[in-house]
Amino acid sequence: MKIALALTAAVALAATGFVAVPAAAAPEQPRNKKSFSLTGEFTGRQIKPSGNAKGIGDFTVTTGKVSGTEGNGTLTTVIRVVAPGKKSDAELRDTQSQVQLKGGQIFAQAVNEDPKGKPPETLHIMPIVGGTGAYAGARGTLNLIPQGKGGKYLMMYDVFVEKSLRKATLSFATPVVERAGSGLGSVVLKRAVQDDASYISVATNLGGSGRNARQSIDLQVLDGDSTIFARTIAPMTSRKPQSYAILGGTGDYNGARGEIIVSADGRSIETRVALPGGKGKPLSWNNRARSTVYDSTVTGTTSYSSGPTTPARGKQPKGDFFSSVLAYPEIDGVTPVITMFEQGFTSGTMVITGMTLAGTPGRLAIIGGTGEYGGAAGSVGLSSTRPGTTRLAATFWR
Repeated sequence: MKIALALTAAVALAATGFVAVPAAAAPEQPRNKKSFSLTGEFTGRQIKPSGNAKGIGDFTVTTGKVSGTEGNGTLTTVIRVVAPGKKSDAELRDTQSQVQLKGGQIFAQAVNEDPKGKPPETLHIMPIVGGTGAYAGARGTLNLIPQGKGGKYLMMYDVFVEKSLRKATLSFATPVVERAGSGLGSVVLKRAVQDDASYISVATNLGGSGRNARQSIDLQVLDGDSTIFARTIAPMTSRKPQSYAILGGTGDYNGARGEIIVSADGRSIETRVALPGGKGKPLSWNNRARSTVYDSTVTGTTSYSSGPTTPARGKQPKGDFFSSVLAYPEIDGVTPVITMFEQGFTSGTMVITGMTLAGTPGRLAIIGGTGEYGGAAGSVGLSSTRPGTTRLAATFWR
């Protein structure tokens, strides 16, 4: 059920962008550029401690409101502590930021250093990794700027949004559903299969009650050997189709941007995709884990690692990395694993993530970056060169 085959024949993009155009067309269609600011304020904070003495693995959800030229909306961050900070009173957090506006959702993600158990107090520059609706295919940069100590922030968005997305539809049998844990941080897993296509979703409970109950859902669509990785924040219970931001993909969807619409019954997925054109840039490096922390709960097993980055060959960049690996309970005979790397290089950062199945080889998607890697998209293959060292070989576009 290779829907990418239809896309490949119809989608071509300029080497510097992700604008989908008919294969026979010569002119490039411009992307929409949106630069705007929002005023954000956090009004709620829930924490689920991991039990680790250094706080590694602590799970935090913050909620709030935003307003600005794009209208009023809500703000949600989903945070996991991945390592101690450089200062004794700080921690490094995998921070997933989402704003919900009238036009759609915008997602950003980065590993940030913040005071332990407290909101950010310094400027954060975060890659924008995707969006829905009017922001479908969004990429760019979010500058999060504290406004005093009152919990308010200036959120400056510089976003490129896709103007042309190719549509295709996948149909599935009724999904299998499994639940693990209860309360904040608990998960609901779904898996559906049809021929050589399938999908798995992991919905994490973000707390709240009644109409305010929310969940963060990571979705991996597997189409043969190719994948699409997407994310949404949605009501805990809804009878409406849900929109997901495509963060990236692998194989025939390498560098994918766009949006996914999942039907209310989970039996139909509509993809709206733009693919990069031209030849991607190769890059490879080694990550050596100096510190790794393991944890196990009813919602699965986790590990958090950090260490230096060294060149794989020639004059490739040096730096450091932080990673998390979350293995969830088995569902319908498979075990989903969500991996995240923030890859720091001397000239910028790259965010890499995706879902694989335990015991099978897989690739992760490059979903964004800063500096030299601003707006990066592509995929990365991982292999072990020796105990504690991982070789990463990437192909990416900007």
